[in-house]
Amino acid sequence: MRQAEPVVVVGGGLGGLAAAIRCAVAGQPTILIEARAHLGGKLNIVRDQGFVWDIGPSLLTMPWVLDDLLKVAGSSLAAELDVVALPSACRYLWDDGTRLDAMASLPALVQNIAAINPRDVANFMRFMAYAQQLWDLSADKFLDNPITGWHSLFNWRMLRDGWRLDGMRTMDAAVGSFFVSPHLRQVMNRFATYNGSSPYRTPATFNLIAWAEFGLGAFYPRGGLYRIAEVLQATAQRVGVDIRTATAVTKIQHLHGRVCGVTTSTGETIATQRVISNVDPQVTLAKLVDGGATRAARLAQRELSTSGFVVLWGLRQRYNQIDHHTICFSPNYRAEFADTDAGRLHATPTIYLNQTVGYDVDHAPAGGQNIFALVNVPATRGSDIDWATEAPRYAAQMASQLETRFGLTDLRKNIVVQHLITPHDLAQFYNAPGGSIYGLASNSPLSAFMRPTQCDAQIDGLYYCGGGTHPGGGIPLALLSGKHAAQLLMSRTPRK
Repeated sequence: MRQAEPVVVVGGGLGGLAAAIRCAVAGQPTILIEARAHLGGKLNIVRDQGFVWDIGPSLLTMPWVLDDLLKVAGSSLAAELDVVALPSACRYLWDDGTRLDAMASLPALVQNIAAINPRDVANFMRFMAYAQQLWDLSADKFLDNPITGWHSLFNWRMLRDGWRLDGMRTMDAAVGSFFVSPHLRQVMNRFATYNGSSPYRTPATFNLIAWAEFGLGAFYPRGGLYRIAEVLQATAQRVGVDIRTATAVTKIQHLHGRVCGVTTSTGETIATQRVISNVDPQVTLAKLVDGGATRAARLAQRELSTSGFVVLWGLRQRYNQIDHHTICFSPNYRAEFADTDAGRLHATPTIYLNQTVGYDVDHAPAGGQNIFALVNVPATRGSDIDWATEAPRYAAQMASQLETRFGLTDLRKNIVVQHLITPHDLAQFYNAPGGSIYGLASNSPLSAFMRPTQCDAQIDGLYYCGGGTHPGGGIPLALLSGKHAAQLLMSRTPRK
């Protein structure tokens, strides 16, 4: 009997792993091919001199998405990982001494908000009701379903409720209509960075992200975020996925508008009519698909999300000011985003800090601390920043800012080891155009709905998943993209 042709998944990020697992569980022979030596994509890990850092995602939200995937494969999140519900989603610090701990406990959170401005307690409750409404109106339609074109977006419900999604004003305009305190406005505006956009340009619809964190909670798997990739790799192997690492797909072959195979860096050709690419669509079309250059060039004209500059510090002492997640805010948020939009580095950027020794003491030597520091910076496309020169200077500037403005005394003297990751590194490591973290930006009312669709428009049998397509970047959305791609693949019959 002739063996069925396999589904080939190109790229082993979280979207690719999710797609491969679902295809294999459904009885499809599945091959996952990853160019790097390990899986996980942007979910990555660095170890050096006894320090351990997650690089990439550092926050788990919507854990039920991961649980659903594991249950499809006959397990569960509880069986595979020890997931902690964080008592505080984030600590927010300002250089005027103001501090807000975003507690999971509502009474504690309300008390902390009241300490900043009592009038904003009621405003916060109104804002959360508004954010939850945005979530309820859009989550099941936008997140839980694939988008295959404009026809999949508009139905009677969207026509009825679309105006309530608040897409015609900016996030900042909406936030400003609720809060008195500039500090609390800055906190809520910060959620625009979850999709690499500017709160002064992105639609107010994205205020739903505040509900995802404040209303639905923030979580951490003990052992670190990279444990998710390890669990999914083991799950994929258990359900029969043929995983091939350190092997690149060099071409997705197609004939008469239909996928017919893939060629790998080993010289192997795998016959298949079904390919799921976990590589950014622009890169897939430009590098892997003959005749895709024109379409890739059109995507290259669109605005990218922000990139990131990452500094990994291994410190010989701990700083108690730094919670599991901490934001040290810029004193001028609007100017910071204006500089980023213009392709410049801001002098006093907002610095996101993550340290995990509070839950995993073995992530640093005794008494030490592992610090992941991230600043939003322009993607390399449209910017002429010389990162070879700027990276060490900007890292020193960030350290100085943390010392002088946020009380991390002698930080630079306590650095044992330092690693720098620039937008150029992100572009090279992850095939991310311009080093963008979230693919295309969401700085217009329709941009969230204009990401590349998960079915290729011209090549039958080619599907996309990952942060470069619907529904976007981040752990739960990447997993959902893999789910959608697998569902589309298994529900469609190739053209004759």
